Amino acid sequence: MRLIPLDAVPNGAELGRDVIGDREDGIPLLRAGTALTPRFKEGLVRAGVHAVYVSDEVSRGINPRPVMSDATRAAATAAVASTFEIVRSALDAGEPLTGEMLDNAGAVAGRMAGEIGRDGDVALALADMSSADHYTLQHAIDVAALGVLIGQRLYRERGYLDYRGERSFERIERRLASLALGLLIQDIGKLAIPREVLAKRDPLNDYEWALIQAHPLTGAEMLRSESVSMLVKTTVRSHHERWDGGGYPDGKVADETHEHARIGAVADAYDAITSERPHAHARPAHVGVRVIREGRGTLFDPEVVDVFSKIVAPYPPGDAIELSDGRGGVVASVSEDEIDRPVVRVLGDGQPYELPLAEHPEVRILGWEDMDPAPEPRRHWK
Repeated sequence: MRLIPLDAVPNGAELGRDVIGDREDGIPLLRAGTALTPRFKEGLVRAGVHAVYVSDEVSRGINPRPVMSDATRAAATAAVASTFEIVRSALDAGEPLTGEMLDNAGAVAGRMAGEIGRDGDVALALADMSSADHYTLQHAIDVAALGVLIGQRLYRERGYLDYRGERSFERIERRLASLALGLLIQDIGKLAIPREVLAKRDPLNDYEWALIQAHPLTGAEMLRSESVSMLVKTTVRSHHERWDGGGYPDGKVADETHEHARIGAVADAYDAITSERPHAHARPAHVGVRVIREGRGTLFDPEVVDVFSKIVAPYPPGDAIELSDGRGGVVASVSEDEIDRPVVRVLGDGQPYELPLAEHPEVRILGWEDMDPAPEPRRHWK
């Protein structure tokens, strides 16, 4: 299958992957295998979806692997939605939050930790094709998934610092479950922000931006109960800190911020850039990768960026690309050893064929070095 803009999808093309809608039970807007009629395409445009995976003859055998199974994504969607609803009800009633209120999210966090990254895959399909109106919910799930993927590789290679300050390789899955839970609810403080501010398409005024910047502290305050893990609390409070001290709310520098929050900062920024949001269209994967790499040592923890760069490809399988010599094609596969130089299935008037870019250094993918430049790295994403 291949990922193509919705306005370029031929009528009748077969949808290759589910499209996530706005149902909080995780049921997709459209199922894989659906024939994309003009009516369906119009409905997707109205829902804020601008690109989809399609299955066709020229992309046969190209199977972008999602970062988690459809069943786990559906379970995560339902769990996070129910958790957010419980939190909203508690806020309305003026009740404090307790660890028990996070049980649904905690259960799915453990499921994600056990599934994601266990096969050591790279270049997984991270895009969920969800609509802008469903950004808050799916963003939480995607950030947690990418964070677990990074954490799994990081801890496998060099362990983590335990409560004694010693390097440990024990109970890594439990550690990843805590990371996943913290990232699933890292934006819980946004539940106290008026929805019209979160959904605003125009630039925020100073007051509205102050509300956004307050959400880590608001979230940490909401989780003050002793029944909530400190690892979860610190992730919620510090995921907008920056390596050079330019973040918020505390302006912490380097490893003054807990590693879980430093992982969250990278995952949050990448997903924000590559997702459809109320105020900004999704950018391609290679733009998100460039922003993260260019923020190494300034915005982001260098070690976290190095791991990210090993597993998140600028051009994952299924991406349509154009080569510097004028040929076009679809990324067929990506090797960890050559993550920036994929195998491309070249398409044209003749029979499609595979071109390993690692063996052809004279050929470049347009957009990576000389076209569609990455935006200036930003310290904060809404």
